[in-house]
Amino acid sequence: MKLAYGILSWFHAENDKELFIFVYAVLVFIISFGVGLILQWIIVRVVTRLSHRWKSDIYNNLVGDKFFSRICRLIPAILFLIFIQFTLTSHATLSNWLTRLTWIYIIVLLAIALCSLVDVTWMHIDSRENKRKLPLKGVVSLTKGIIWIVALVVILAIIFNKSPGSLIAGIGAFAAVIMLIFKDSILGVVAGVQLSENDSLHVGDWIKVGDANGIVQEVTLTQVKVLNWDKTVTTVPPYSLVSSGFTNYRSMQESGTRRVERSYLIDSDSVVATTDEMLDEFAKIPLLTEWITKKRAQQAAGKVENVFNSEGLVDGSIETNLGVFRAYLALYLLNHPNVDKNTDGTTLTFITTLPQTSAGIPIQLYFFTSTSKWAPYEAITAGIFEHIAVMLSKFKLYTFEYPTGRDTMIEGYLSPGKTPNSVFGVPMGLFPTAPEKGDVPTSQAPPVKANPDVDSSVL
Repeated sequence: MKLAYGILSWFHAENDKELFIFVYAVLVFIISFGVGLILQWIIVRVVTRLSHRWKSDIYNNLVGDKFFSRICRLIPAILFLIFIQFTLTSHATLSNWLTRLTWIYIIVLLAIALCSLVDVTWMHIDSRENKRKLPLKGVVSLTKGIIWIVALVVILAIIFNKSPGSLIAGIGAFAAVIMLIFKDSILGVVAGVQLSENDSLHVGDWIKVGDANGIVQEVTLTQVKVLNWDKTVTTVPPYSLVSSGFTNYRSMQESGTRRVERSYLIDSDSVVATTDEMLDEFAKIPLLTEWITKKRAQQAAGKVENVFNSEGLVDGSIETNLGVFRAYLALYLLNHPNVDKNTDGTTLTFITTLPQTSAGIPIQLYFFTSTSKWAPYEAITAGIFEHIAVMLSKFKLYTFEYPTGRDTMIEGYLSPGKTPNSVFGVPMGLFPTAPEKGDVPTSQAPPVKANPDVDSSVL
């Protein structure tokens, strides 16, 4: 105050009270700011030194999030508020507004510091206790929202010189408007609580909802962030997950298995009754030798041929080549190292035929791979179905395919008696041995149905 009077005396204005308050306020601000910077520098240095010796996650996170630096910013404001009080005896308007602005600054700094403390607390919980990665970040956002709402109410009370309680009572009259403004946040809080309580969603889960199909990266009050498999990011409102539902693949990932449910369309013309010669040929396949022997013994004993799992045999029939093929597929999957099996060696695997369609007889394979990882799963599935495609011809079966222009050209080429040896893509064994070179005259051309086991419609 003496310094302020001294400055005013230089300008011969020591009797101007308003100017004195202004000069005093400027001096107090400069002194408070300078002292605050010095104290802030000292405190931050001490806190940083302690963080290197004190191995505490919470303390180190507080230092890293600059919590102590933000708290130290209160020191200049508090000093300014204390010094400026000496001028309140005159009830000067400038002094009164400076006091209010200082309190507003303190409230804002306190809100920022509290939000920083909430973030650090969440980081500690998320890294330690929150092992299941529950979507609790929405609670963090809600807590921050409450802090800022309280800060806003107090700031308004300071500006209008009213009690915070009366302002809160007045806000109740605008509850409908507030609910409309914060609709997404309110719905997000409710949805987040439901997802957490029902254990429906974790960070790191693979979910599919609408266009989103990927890994959950973040769950907040207003959005669920999903990293799709094509590396794009889709945001989904949390309440849409609760109201519309979504697919969560977490249990599949935790089981370490993944289902395969796929069908082959077998042309019904290739399904024929087996003969002894065909069964003898099928029995040469290692997986079928013992199975066909036991099935023949059952047939000779007069037992019902297709009793399910009789004598421990896989389901299948030796009456048709398709029935034998079903048994082969079951044995192949049962002995496949990458097909999931129970502890007793059994597996949830079955081969069945679905209702016939105009495109053929669907033969469905249902099994689980021994891994749920995407790339290995696709590799295992591709290998199994490539093997099936090769084995079809050994059972005198072929898949249904709609005719193309190439089929018409081949038919036009072979119908006058041309040799099939020069045609690429004709299944082997459909024709008897033809001359190696040249065309076969029409009169000497082999009949189209030279092989009784194959229908000419394959052409």
